Amino acid sequence: MLSTRAARKMRLLCLLISTAAYATSAAAETTKSDPYASIRSDIETEIAAGRLTGVSVALVKDGRIVWEQGFGWADREARRPATAHTAFSVASTTKPFTTTALMTLAAAGELDLDRPANDYLGAEKIVDANGPAQQATVRRLATHSSGLPTFFAMYPEGGDAVQPGIPELVRDYGRLVAPVGERYEYSNLAMGILAEIVARRSKQEFGRYLRDRVLRPLGMNDSFFDTDLSRRAEMAVRYADDGKPLPFYLTATPGSGELYASAHDLARFAMLHLGGQGLDASARILDKAQLDELHRPATTVAPGGFYYGMGWQVLRQPGRPEVLYHGGGQSGVKTEFVLVPSAGVACIVLSNRRGGPGFIDGVRDRMLRTVVDDWRGIPTPPSPPLQPLRPVEDYAGVWRGTMVAQGKRLPVVLSVTDASTGTLSVGNGDARPIADFGLIDGLVSGESHGHIGSADTIRERLDQLSLNLKLRGDRIDGEIVAWRKTSESMAMFPYWVELQRDEAR
Repeated sequence: MLSTRAARKMRLLCLLISTAAYATSAAAETTKSDPYASIRSDIETEIAAGRLTGVSVALVKDGRIVWEQGFGWADREARRPATAHTAFSVASTTKPFTTTALMTLAAAGELDLDRPANDYLGAEKIVDANGPAQQATVRRLATHSSGLPTFFAMYPEGGDAVQPGIPELVRDYGRLVAPVGERYEYSNLAMGILAEIVARRSKQEFGRYLRDRVLRPLGMNDSFFDTDLSRRAEMAVRYADDGKPLPFYLTATPGSGELYASAHDLARFAMLHLGGQGLDASARILDKAQLDELHRPATTVAPGGFYYGMGWQVLRQPGRPEVLYHGGGQSGVKTEFVLVPSAGVACIVLSNRRGGPGFIDGVRDRMLRTVVDDWRGIPTPPSPPLQPLRPVEDYAGVWRGTMVAQGKRLPVVLSVTDASTGTLSVGNGDARPIADFGLIDGLVSGESHGHIGSADTIRERLDQLSLNLKLRGDRIDGEIVAWRKTSESMAMFPYWVELQRDEAR
């Protein structure tokens, strides 16, 4: 027979076990009735801890928004909360909108995707070593296979410079750094040029055409291009990694990343690209064949099923459903936009701050696991390894030539000592060592320093240089990129370089 004290302990233990069992059962029931509870809690925790500022999410299944919600602040200082209808800067998630607008013009017979982009531009043309680049078609620009270079520039309000026009950028940077179709090179400049083509063919400012022909028909009432100054007060403020609000800024290539959109509205855009389920007939602005053309893999990004369509990243791997996606990331922006067509699913996560490593991606994957069986995430494309310059005799020696930088022609000297050692000098500067020097996917790559002295590099105080060059018989050519990347500022200016071996060595 138990003592009184032992009996009390036993009753207490039974009570605790019963309470724990009830709590477990209640938690399971909560998860079943609200599959987003833990996601919601973790977002709120990140915001409370000061690692995020504002977040908005939406999840689509079979033509219906099954969850949408905002968290934290669209404007923390003004105490304006973020909601599912808050317009966030979506950065490169703008690109599928630019190509959708482009396709509406193609569908109306206003342009031919396979004609040279130059046919639709003004006096300033895209050029290669032989003059206007006739092989750089509209489609090639849309699939990042035109040979146009990487590019990015920010113009903060009240800063030292104003946003240039696209003709000016074509003049300064519209030189192919690789033969058309040779390789994938992600080019904001190409997308900026496509938006210029839409504007020229429609005879409307691009943001207005996007509003009239894409956003309004889809009922995207919370979304707008940042040229619509009447809606500036609706924008979510962008924040640096340390939580400091960033001044409003434009970029050099609006068609690549200047849309503001809500999670709710992106869900509607996703419905269009999932085939139109859940939309009225008037909102189905493109038919299946036109959507398929946008989504079709056109350029290989990396081995293993990574492709780029027209404004869309495409993942095709055995044993898993095809994924269409296009995230966005720049100072004060982190966007995830993912479609799983076979499941009728789309997921949107918007943030006005980049957040901790992997957190926003993790929210995306947790949301998708609630509606896609065996969702395994989106793998990162494999990065080709750095390899020594082999055979070294093809590269060794002194290579002299010219850089074309915003109307200036500068002498450039590349000295290759052995398979992994080299120096670079630009203009009248000293020879500087090249770090991480070697071949990446067949390109002569490395990091060095030097003062180019172009208008853009002087204004941005850039001296860090990245090499992306190709050996072509008796010459080396390609781009040298002056760049900087912090949580508050990004800049990437590419300059054409052509070198020949100094046979006097």
